[in-house]
Amino acid sequence: MGQTQDGARVALGAALVLLAPVLSCIPPGSSASTPPPPPGLYEPLSVGSSVGKVKNLLIGLQPADAEIQAVSADPRALRGLVSQWIATPEYTAKLQVFFASAFQQNQAVSADFNDQLGDTAQGRLDARLLANLRESFARTAIALVQESKPFTTTLTTQRFMLTPRLMALYAFMDAMQITDGGSTTDLFQKANPGFQFTLTAKQGAIPLQQTLDPASPNYMVWYAPQLAGPAYDALCPQDPIIYNGGTGQPSITVAMFLLLHGVVAGFDVPTTPSGTHYCQPPAIPAANVALTVADTQQWQMVTVRQPAASESTTRVFDLASFRAGADLVLRTPRVGFFTTPSFFAEWNTNSSNQARVTLNQTLIVALGHAITGPNASPPPPSLAALDQAHAGQGAACLACHQSLDPMRQFFRQQYSYSFHPQTSAIQIALPGSFGFRGVASPGLTIFDLANQLAAHPDFAAAWTQKLCTWANSAPCLETDPEFVRISRLFASSSFNWTTLTLELFSSPLVSYGGTTETAKQSGEVFSVARRDHLCAALSNRLAIPDACGLRVGTTVSRAIQLIVAVLPSDQYSRGAEQAVLANDPNLFFRTGLENICASLTGQLVDAGSATRWSSMNPDPAISDFVHGLMGIEKAREAMPLKILQDHFQAAKVAGLSASDALKSTFVLACLSPSVAGIGQ
Repeated sequence: MGQTQDGARVALGAALVLLAPVLSCIPPGSSASTPPPPPGLYEPLSVGSSVGKVKNLLIGLQPADAEIQAVSADPRALRGLVSQWIATPEYTAKLQVFFASAFQQNQAVSADFNDQLGDTAQGRLDARLLANLRESFARTAIALVQESKPFTTTLTTQRFMLTPRLMALYAFMDAMQITDGGSTTDLFQKANPGFQFTLTAKQGAIPLQQTLDPASPNYMVWYAPQLAGPAYDALCPQDPIIYNGGTGQPSITVAMFLLLHGVVAGFDVPTTPSGTHYCQPPAIPAANVALTVADTQQWQMVTVRQPAASESTTRVFDLASFRAGADLVLRTPRVGFFTTPSFFAEWNTNSSNQARVTLNQTLIVALGHAITGPNASPPPPSLAALDQAHAGQGAACLACHQSLDPMRQFFRQQYSYSFHPQTSAIQIALPGSFGFRGVASPGLTIFDLANQLAAHPDFAAAWTQKLCTWANSAPCLETDPEFVRISRLFASSSFNWTTLTLELFSSPLVSYGGTTETAKQSGEVFSVARRDHLCAALSNRLAIPDACGLRVGTTVSRAIQLIVAVLPSDQYSRGAEQAVLANDPNLFFRTGLENICASLTGQLVDAGSATRWSSMNPDPAISDFVHGLMGIEKAREAMPLKILQDHFQAAKVAGLSASDALKSTFVLACLSPSVAGIGQ
């Protein structure tokens, strides 16, 4: 057995050495810090590689021969192809991943929401709800793009893509007011002191519609079939159990939020004049839980607004309105990407930082720049919020703080340190004031900040750069005439995202199909296929939905899960204006990819009724490896075909069965530069 494996690895290793230079004469991945190429060494990509790079980036698929021939005949045809590709579901899926990263919504983990949710409710933040939080604003941005809204609307929108379960979470956070000092008030209970709800099994099954209908005699009577069994604790109430937020009980909103998730809140009961006993009733059976899996899958655009005079806010148990997509009426202001729970979780604050990080990251996302000394000019019109302890006259950090502190006040005026509505009269009375990179403007609220960001002249270049960096794995030169042309066209199109995408991805800035100042100065970067690019390519080229198991609910092997979790991926670090992008191949990436590819063979080669390729007929399989997986057009197919066919035969000579030999050949193709890299 060991000898057979060793023989296969020798064959695989030898083939890899041969395969890489055949498929690409382009240097391996580099980083943004790579020295510029010596004069005269820059060469545009071949048409096949150029078209392949663009299509892979946009939809993760290989180019068709006809597409390469069309661009060979007329380079302007690439624009038409880009227009076709961005109309596909595959593009929408990739755009969602890009937006989740670019709007800095996808890095927060469950524990990061502790401040906003509190300890009791935080335990309900399972994988599905966490995924909802991370995806919400990316889906919002896509919806706005599909509605042809100006992309600046991502800064000013009060409409968000939400699921019913997310709406319940928003309503819960809004009802639980947490002050700067950490004290908590259940605002719903305070406004409804006589409110209570009952859990019982005595009446038999009670439809949820009746429980939620104020006109029903069963209003707020919840069916709890688990209470019909033996006593769960002889010292505790059995059936009915009544929650009214009284002594020993959690607040009404907390108890209700937990109940919606199937958890019956525990409470204390007196046992002696000075003693208590803790009661923990059993959980609601899964079939009777109010919030279902479907409530994390039903996405709809929802207006989130503050109440008009005398208008009530949305209650945490308004499930019918959540499922209908009705307005979410909340005290907590929600506007743009920078007030979502995920953004606040990624860039939370405290009494020391006082929302400075939150404001700085907002500027980085919206305008592509952080506050530094040179960027802090002119100062805001009002310096009333300047922290004198940090930046008195003559202090070294005055230049930054005189912009940072008045602008962070937009957040401090509206939100506590836990990002609940501000209660401090001092903070509420002190408005924000805007001053950044040549623009100074008065303001009052967080909505004024949104409008000031949307009107800022840096917006167009910032988002052109984000998309260009994502495509090239390195920043573009912002003085490059082609970059200037595209960013100006983006602005003049009323910030139409489709216009930006069409222009940029059909431009030599991304395709590397022609000479640009960026390429002359920095060369061409050929990155490893970071996780999201790699997984999209494997899924779409192999017709395996979610091949890497990135979506909640997808079942993949444990081996793939572990590897995918540590693959290079796009990240933002605190204060960094550019995303942290891993470019270079290394042994960990190569080994991880090899193991992913090896795991996938079980689903594809001689896999019973699911078989895509049979070792009984290897030649069509190997041809499909070259064209379908590797994306090599017919004009370049001869050498890759020979290498893979030779590898298949060498593996059998080494002692592998025909099935294992074909699987080894698939792994070799899967490790080729056109799969493992971008643009090769």
